[in-house]
Amino acid sequence: MRTRYILLCASTIAVLFNIAPVAAQEEDRLTWNGMIRSRLQGDYQDGSRAVNRFMYGAFLNATLRVSDRIDVTGKVMTGNPKAITVADWMSYGDLFVRENPHISWMYARIRPNPSLTLTAGKFPLPFFRPTQVVLDSDLSPEGLAQQLTTKSADGSATFGLNLGQFMINQLASPVKDLDRTYFLGGQAMARFTQPGRSQTLAVAYYTVGSADSLFAAQNLRSPALIVAANSNRANADRTGYLSEFRMINFSGQYTQTVNGRPLALNADYVFNMGADDMRHGITGSVMYGSTGKVGDTRTGIQAFLMQQDATLAPFSNIDYTQTNTKGAALFFGHHLIDKLTVDIHLYTRKYDSPETLVSPAANNAWRTRLRVMFMLRLN
Repeated sequence: MRTRYILLCASTIAVLFNIAPVAAQEEDRLTWNGMIRSRLQGDYQDGSRAVNRFMYGAFLNATLRVSDRIDVTGKVMTGNPKAITVADWMSYGDLFVRENPHISWMYARIRPNPSLTLTAGKFPLPFFRPTQVVLDSDLSPEGLAQQLTTKSADGSATFGLNLGQFMINQLASPVKDLDRTYFLGGQAMARFTQPGRSQTLAVAYYTVGSADSLFAAQNLRSPALIVAANSNRANADRTGYLSEFRMINFSGQYTQTVNGRPLALNADYVFNMGADDMRHGITGSVMYGSTGKVGDTRTGIQAFLMQQDATLAPFSNIDYTQTNTKGAALFFGHHLIDKLTVDIHLYTRKYDSPETLVSPAANNAWRTRLRVMFMLRLN
Protein backbone atom coordinates (compact mmCIF):
# COMPACT_ATOMS: atom_id res chain seq x y z
CA MET A 1 0.00 0.00 0.00
CA ARG A 2 2.77 2.41 0.92
CA THR A 3 4.63 1.69 -2.31
CA ARG A 4 1.49 2.33 -4.35
CA TYR A 5 1.00 5.74 -2.78
CA ILE A 6 4.65 6.69 -3.29
CA LEU A 7 4.55 5.68 -6.94
CA LEU A 8 1.24 7.48 -7.49
CA CYS A 9 2.50 10.75 -6.01
CA ALA A 10 5.86 10.50 -7.76
CA SER A 11 4.28 9.82 -11.15
CA THR A 12 1.85 12.72 -10.71
CA ILE A 13 4.66 15.16 -9.99
CA ALA A 14 6.71 13.74 -12.85
CA VAL A 15 3.87 14.18 -15.32
CA LEU A 16 3.34 17.75 -14.21
CA PHE A 17 6.97 18.78 -14.32
CA ASN A 18 8.02 16.92 -17.45
CA ILE A 19 6.23 19.62 -19.42
CA ALA A 20 8.58 22.33 -18.12
CA PRO A 21 10.34 22.73 -21.51
CA VAL A 22 6.98 23.63 -23.06
CA ALA A 23 6.40 26.16 -20.32
CA ALA A 24 9.73 27.76 -21.16
CA GLN A 25 8.55 28.21 -24.75
CA GLU A 26 5.20 29.67 -23.77
CA GLU A 27 5.47 31.95 -20.75
CA ASP A 28 3.48 30.96 -17.65
CA ARG A 29 1.88 27.91 -19.25
CA LEU A 30 2.84 25.92 -16.16
CA THR A 31 2.63 27.59 -12.76
CA TRP A 32 3.23 26.03 -9.38
CA ASN A 33 3.38 26.87 -5.70
CA GLY A 34 3.94 24.99 -2.50
CA MET A 35 4.52 25.33 1.21
CA ILE A 36 6.17 23.55 4.13
CA ARG A 37 4.55 24.25 7.49
CA SER A 38 5.37 23.40 11.09
CA ARG A 39 3.39 24.13 14.24
CA LEU A 40 3.49 23.78 17.99
CA GLN A 41 0.04 23.31 19.46
CA GLY A 42 -1.20 23.06 23.03
CA ASP A 43 -4.70 22.25 24.34
CA TYR A 44 -5.56 23.23 27.90
CA GLN A 45 -8.65 22.82 30.12
CA ASP A 46 -9.27 22.93 33.86
CA GLY A 47 -9.65 19.41 35.15
CA SER A 48 -7.99 17.80 32.15
CA ARG A 49 -4.42 16.94 31.27
CA ALA A 50 -2.73 19.37 28.89
CA VAL A 51 -2.00 18.02 25.42
CA ASN A 52 0.94 19.43 23.45
CA ARG A 53 1.86 18.42 19.91
CA PHE A 54 4.51 19.32 17.35
CA MET A 55 3.31 18.81 13.79
CA TYR A 56 4.27 19.56 10.23
CA GLY A 57 2.85 19.41 6.72
CA ALA A 58 3.56 20.21 3.09
CA PHE A 59 1.72 20.61 -0.19
CA LEU A 60 2.54 21.23 -3.83
CA ASN A 61 0.12 22.70 -6.39
CA ALA A 62 0.61 22.86 -10.17
CA THR A 63 -1.63 24.33 -12.88
CA LEU A 64 -1.23 23.68 -16.60
CA ARG A 65 -2.80 26.23 -18.93
CA VAL A 66 -3.92 23.96 -21.75
CA SER A 67 -5.41 26.90 -23.67
CA ASP A 68 -6.77 30.35 -23.01
CA ARG A 69 -9.99 28.70 -21.84
CA ILE A 70 -8.89 25.45 -20.19
CA ASP A 71 -6.74 24.86 -17.08
CA VAL A 72 -5.83 21.59 -15.37
CA THR A 73 -4.79 21.72 -11.71
CA GLY A 74 -3.38 19.11 -9.32
CA LYS A 75 -2.40 19.16 -5.66
CA VAL A 76 -0.27 16.64 -3.75
CA MET A 77 -0.16 16.96 0.03
CA THR A 78 0.73 15.19 3.25
CA GLY A 79 -1.82 14.51 6.00
CA ASN A 80 -4.56 12.01 6.77
CA PRO A 81 -6.75 11.28 3.70
CA LYS A 82 -9.45 9.85 5.97
CA ALA A 83 -10.14 13.33 7.36
CA ILE A 84 -13.23 14.87 5.78
CA THR A 85 -11.67 18.32 6.07
CA VAL A 86 -8.28 17.17 4.81
CA ALA A 87 -5.36 19.30 5.99
CA ASP A 88 -1.69 18.54 5.49
CA TRP A 89 -0.84 18.30 9.20
CA MET A 90 0.72 15.16 10.67
CA SER A 91 2.99 14.22 13.54
CA TYR A 92 6.71 13.79 13.02
CA GLY A 93 7.46 10.19 12.14
CA ASP A 94 4.02 9.53 10.58
CA LEU A 95 5.06 10.13 6.96
CA PHE A 96 4.95 6.77 5.07
CA VAL A 97 4.22 5.04 8.43
CA ARG A 98 0.65 6.05 9.33
CA GLU A 99 0.04 8.63 6.61
CA ASN A 100 1.07 8.90 2.97
CA PRO A 101 1.16 11.81 0.53
CA HIS A 102 -2.00 11.81 -1.53
CA ILE A 103 -3.77 13.71 -4.28
CA SER A 104 -6.05 16.37 -2.83
CA TRP A 105 -6.99 18.18 -6.07
CA MET A 106 -7.21 16.98 -9.65
CA TYR A 107 -9.61 18.98 -11.78
CA ALA A 108 -10.19 20.77 -15.06
CA ARG A 109 -11.57 24.28 -15.31
CA ILE A 110 -13.18 25.43 -18.57
CA ARG A 111 -14.22 28.98 -19.46
CA PRO A 112 -16.53 28.86 -22.52
CA ASN A 113 -16.90 32.64 -22.26
CA PRO A 114 -15.74 35.37 -19.82
CA SER A 115 -18.94 35.04 -17.76
CA LEU A 116 -19.05 31.25 -17.30
CA THR A 117 -16.60 28.87 -15.59
CA LEU A 118 -17.17 25.10 -15.47
CA THR A 119 -15.20 22.85 -13.10
CA ALA A 120 -15.07 19.04 -12.94
CA GLY A 121 -13.01 16.70 -10.77
CA LYS A 122 -11.77 17.06 -7.19
CA PHE A 123 -11.37 20.76 -6.44
CA PRO A 124 -11.51 23.54 -3.82
CA LEU A 125 -14.89 24.93 -2.85
CA PRO A 126 -16.49 27.25 -5.44
CA PHE A 127 -18.50 29.36 -2.94
CA PHE A 128 -17.81 32.76 -1.41
CA ARG A 129 -17.19 32.19 2.31
CA PRO A 130 -15.89 35.05 4.48
CA THR A 131 -15.69 32.56 7.40
CA GLN A 132 -15.78 28.77 7.60
CA VAL A 133 -19.04 28.46 9.51
CA VAL A 134 -20.69 26.03 7.06
CA LEU A 135 -17.85 24.71 4.89
CA ASP A 136 -14.23 24.33 5.96
CA SER A 137 -11.58 25.70 3.59
CA ASP A 138 -9.79 22.32 3.67
CA LEU A 139 -12.71 20.56 1.97
CA SER A 140 -11.95 19.34 -1.54
CA PRO A 141 -15.20 17.88 -2.91
CA GLU A 142 -15.59 15.70 -5.99
CA GLY A 143 -18.12 16.52 -8.65
CA LEU A 144 -19.14 19.52 -10.75
CA ALA A 145 -19.30 23.28 -10.21
CA GLN A 146 -20.54 26.19 -12.30
CA GLN A 147 -19.81 29.87 -11.75
CA LEU A 148 -21.54 32.68 -13.63
CA THR A 149 -20.50 36.33 -13.25
CA THR A 150 -21.50 39.61 -14.80
CA LYS A 151 -20.28 43.17 -14.23
CA SER A 152 -21.91 46.55 -14.45
CA ALA A 153 -20.94 48.85 -17.31
CA ASP A 154 -18.54 50.88 -15.16
CA GLY A 155 -17.08 47.79 -13.42
CA SER A 156 -18.08 48.94 -9.94
CA ALA A 157 -20.51 46.05 -9.32
CA THR A 158 -20.14 42.31 -9.89
CA PHE A 159 -22.98 39.81 -9.63
CA GLY A 160 -22.47 36.07 -9.52
CA LEU A 161 -24.13 32.68 -9.21
CA ASN A 162 -22.14 29.75 -7.79
CA LEU A 163 -23.49 26.19 -8.12
CA GLY A 164 -22.04 22.90 -6.89
CA GLN A 165 -23.03 19.23 -7.17
CA PHE A 166 -20.76 16.98 -5.09
CA MET A 167 -20.73 13.25 -4.41
CA ILE A 168 -19.26 12.02 -1.15
CA ASN A 169 -18.71 8.38 -2.21
CA GLN A 170 -16.72 8.65 -5.44
CA LEU A 171 -14.03 6.07 -6.16
CA ALA A 172 -11.25 8.58 -5.50
CA SER A 173 -12.55 9.20 -1.97
CA PRO A 174 -10.88 7.55 1.02
CA VAL A 175 -14.33 6.31 2.11
CA LYS A 176 -16.08 4.26 -0.58
CA ASP A 177 -19.12 2.82 1.17
CA LEU A 178 -21.13 5.95 1.93
CA ASP A 179 -24.62 5.24 0.68
CA ARG A 180 -25.69 7.82 -1.94
CA THR A 181 -24.43 10.75 0.10
CA TYR A 182 -24.40 13.96 -1.90
CA PHE A 183 -24.10 17.71 -1.41
CA LEU A 184 -25.93 20.29 -3.53
CA GLY A 185 -25.39 24.01 -3.21
CA GLY A 186 -26.33 27.28 -4.86
CA GLN A 187 -25.21 30.79 -3.97
CA ALA A 188 -26.08 34.25 -5.31
CA MET A 189 -23.63 37.03 -4.55
CA ALA A 190 -23.00 40.70 -5.28
CA ARG A 191 -19.80 42.72 -4.83
CA PHE A 192 -19.61 46.50 -4.95
CA THR A 193 -16.31 48.34 -5.18
CA GLN A 194 -15.30 51.94 -4.65
CA PRO A 195 -11.83 53.49 -4.34
CA GLY A 196 -10.25 51.97 -1.24
CA ARG A 197 -13.18 49.83 -0.14
CA SER A 198 -15.64 47.09 -1.17
CA GLN A 199 -18.77 45.28 0.07
CA THR A 200 -19.76 41.69 -0.69
CA LEU A 201 -23.13 40.10 0.13
CA ALA A 202 -24.22 36.52 -0.54
CA VAL A 203 -27.07 34.13 0.20
CA ALA A 204 -26.71 30.38 -0.26
CA TYR A 205 -28.74 27.20 0.07
CA TYR A 206 -26.97 23.93 0.84
CA THR A 207 -28.44 20.45 1.27
CA VAL A 208 -26.83 17.13 2.20
CA GLY A 209 -28.61 13.95 1.14
CA SER A 210 -28.27 10.63 3.02
CA ALA A 211 -26.06 12.25 5.64
CA ASP A 212 -26.67 9.30 7.98
CA SER A 213 -24.00 7.30 6.15
CA LEU A 214 -21.45 9.83 7.45
CA PHE A 215 -22.74 9.19 10.97
CA ALA A 216 -22.41 5.44 10.45
CA ALA A 217 -18.89 5.71 9.07
CA GLN A 218 -17.84 7.72 12.09
CA ASN A 219 -19.79 6.13 14.94
CA LEU A 220 -20.93 2.62 13.90
CA ARG A 221 -17.72 1.23 12.41
CA SER A 222 -14.64 0.11 14.31
CA PRO A 223 -12.24 1.55 13.59
CA ALA A 224 -14.01 4.67 12.33
CA LEU A 225 -13.77 5.11 8.57
CA ILE A 226 -13.48 8.89 8.69
CA VAL A 227 -11.92 11.56 10.90
CA ALA A 228 -14.21 14.55 11.44
CA ALA A 229 -16.01 16.69 13.99
CA ASN A 230 -18.73 14.66 15.73
CA SER A 231 -20.85 17.31 17.45
CA ASN A 232 -24.29 16.86 15.84
CA ARG A 233 -27.12 15.11 17.72
CA ALA A 234 -27.87 11.42 17.17
CA ASN A 235 -31.39 10.10 16.61
CA ALA A 236 -33.18 8.00 19.25
CA ASP A 237 -31.86 4.72 17.82
CA ARG A 238 -28.34 6.17 17.46
CA THR A 239 -28.22 4.97 13.86
CA GLY A 240 -27.97 8.42 12.27
CA TYR A 241 -28.43 12.12 12.84
CA LEU A 242 -31.46 13.55 14.62
CA SER A 243 -31.79 16.36 12.06
CA GLU A 244 -31.64 16.67 8.33
CA PHE A 245 -29.36 19.30 6.81
CA ARG A 246 -30.92 21.96 4.57
CA MET A 247 -29.07 25.17 5.35
CA ILE A 248 -29.56 28.78 4.38
CA ASN A 249 -26.37 30.81 4.73
CA PHE A 250 -26.16 34.63 4.71
CA SER A 251 -22.65 36.05 4.27
CA GLY A 252 -21.18 39.53 4.26
CA GLN A 253 -17.78 41.15 4.00
CA TYR A 254 -16.68 44.78 4.15
CA THR A 255 -13.12 45.76 3.26
CA GLN A 256 -11.40 49.13 3.41
CA THR A 257 -7.86 50.45 3.28
CA VAL A 258 -6.95 52.12 6.58
CA ASN A 259 -3.55 53.77 6.95
CA GLY A 260 -2.34 51.86 3.91
CA ARG A 261 -3.39 48.46 5.30
CA PRO A 262 -6.47 46.33 4.57
CA LEU A 263 -9.26 46.13 7.13
CA ALA A 264 -11.85 43.35 6.70
CA LEU A 265 -15.10 42.78 8.61
CA ASN A 266 -16.59 39.32 8.01
CA ALA A 267 -19.88 37.80 9.12
CA ASP A 268 -21.81 34.56 8.51
CA TYR A 269 -25.22 33.39 9.68
CA VAL A 270 -26.57 29.90 9.03
CA PHE A 271 -30.07 28.51 9.63
CA ASN A 272 -30.77 24.79 9.25
CA MET A 273 -34.33 24.25 8.00
CA GLY A 274 -33.89 20.50 8.53
CA ALA A 275 -33.68 20.82 12.33
CA ASP A 276 -36.53 21.46 14.77
CA ASP A 277 -34.30 23.31 17.25
CA MET A 278 -30.62 24.08 17.93
CA ARG A 279 -30.44 25.24 14.32
CA HIS A 280 -28.83 28.70 14.36
CA GLY A 281 -25.18 29.64 13.94
CA ILE A 282 -23.37 32.96 13.68
CA THR A 283 -19.75 33.97 13.53
CA GLY A 284 -17.90 37.18 12.84
CA SER A 285 -14.33 38.38 12.58
CA VAL A 286 -12.32 41.56 12.18
CA MET A 287 -8.93 41.35 10.46
CA TYR A 288 -6.44 44.18 9.99
CA GLY A 289 -3.24 44.15 7.98
CA SER A 290 -1.63 41.47 5.82
CA THR A 291 1.48 39.31 5.63
CA GLY A 292 2.10 39.78 1.92
CA LYS A 293 5.52 41.42 2.23
CA VAL A 294 8.49 41.11 4.58
CA GLY A 295 7.77 43.11 7.73
CA ASP A 296 3.99 43.13 7.26
CA THR A 297 1.74 42.21 10.21
CA ARG A 298 -1.85 40.97 10.45
CA THR A 299 -4.04 40.91 13.58
CA GLY A 300 -7.61 39.80 14.13
CA ILE A 301 -10.38 38.69 16.45
CA GLN A 302 -13.21 36.21 15.96
CA ALA A 303 -16.36 35.32 17.94
CA PHE A 304 -18.79 32.46 17.29
CA LEU A 305 -21.97 30.81 18.54
CA MET A 306 -22.90 27.59 16.75
CA GLN A 307 -25.90 25.62 17.96
CA GLN A 308 -25.62 21.86 17.70
CA ASP A 309 -27.47 21.16 14.45
CA ALA A 310 -26.92 24.51 12.71
CA THR A 311 -24.89 22.73 10.05
CA LEU A 312 -23.29 19.35 9.33
CA ALA A 313 -20.32 19.20 11.71
CA PRO A 314 -18.01 16.98 9.57
CA PHE A 315 -17.98 19.72 6.88
CA SER A 316 -17.68 22.73 9.18
CA ASN A 317 -14.87 21.90 11.59
CA ILE A 318 -12.82 25.10 11.52
CA ASP A 319 -9.69 24.54 13.59
CA TYR A 320 -11.01 24.77 17.14
CA THR A 321 -14.63 25.70 16.40
CA GLN A 322 -17.43 23.36 15.34
CA THR A 323 -21.15 22.99 16.01
CA ASN A 324 -22.47 22.97 19.59
CA THR A 325 -19.92 25.56 20.61
CA LYS A 326 -19.41 29.17 21.63
CA GLY A 327 -16.20 31.08 22.04
CA ALA A 328 -13.68 33.51 20.60
CA ALA A 329 -10.25 33.63 18.99
CA LEU A 330 -7.30 36.00 18.54
CA PHE A 331 -4.96 36.01 15.52
CA PHE A 332 -1.51 37.44 14.90
CA GLY A 333 0.71 36.99 11.87
CA HIS A 334 4.03 38.45 10.75
CA HIS A 335 6.16 38.06 7.61
CA LEU A 336 9.58 37.43 9.19
CA ILE A 337 11.91 37.11 6.22
CA ASP A 338 11.51 36.37 2.53
CA LYS A 339 8.99 33.51 2.13
CA LEU A 340 8.83 32.77 5.89
CA THR A 341 5.73 33.76 7.92
CA VAL A 342 4.68 33.07 11.51
CA ASP A 343 1.04 32.85 12.67
CA ILE A 344 -0.12 32.72 16.30
CA HIS A 345 -3.72 31.67 17.03
CA LEU A 346 -5.40 31.55 20.44
CA TYR A 347 -8.85 29.93 20.69
CA THR A 348 -11.11 29.45 23.68
CA ARG A 349 -14.47 27.70 23.59
CA LYS A 350 -16.95 25.52 25.45
CA TYR A 351 -19.83 23.29 24.40
CA ASP A 352 -23.22 24.98 24.12
CA SER A 353 -25.00 21.74 25.09
CA PRO A 354 -22.50 19.13 26.39
CA GLU A 355 -25.16 16.61 27.48
CA THR A 356 -26.55 16.10 23.94
CA LEU A 357 -23.28 15.12 22.26
CA VAL A 358 -22.91 11.60 20.82
CA SER A 359 -20.41 11.11 23.65
CA PRO A 360 -21.64 13.54 26.36
CA ALA A 361 -18.90 15.74 27.83
CA ALA A 362 -18.62 15.57 31.62
CA ASN A 363 -16.14 18.45 31.77
CA ASN A 364 -17.41 21.61 30.07
CA ALA A 365 -14.87 24.06 31.40
CA TRP A 366 -13.50 26.51 28.85
CA ARG A 367 -11.07 24.80 26.48
CA THR A 368 -8.11 26.80 25.18
CA ARG A 369 -5.85 26.08 22.23
CA LEU A 370 -2.62 27.94 21.50
CA ARG A 371 -1.07 27.41 18.10
CA VAL A 372 2.22 28.78 16.75
CA MET A 373 2.82 28.08 13.03
CA PHE A 374 5.78 28.72 10.76
CA MET A 375 5.09 28.66 7.01
CA LEU A 376 7.77 28.54 4.34
CA ARG A 377 6.64 29.23 0.76
CA LEU A 378 8.53 27.26 -1.86
CA ASN A 379 8.30 29.92 -4.56
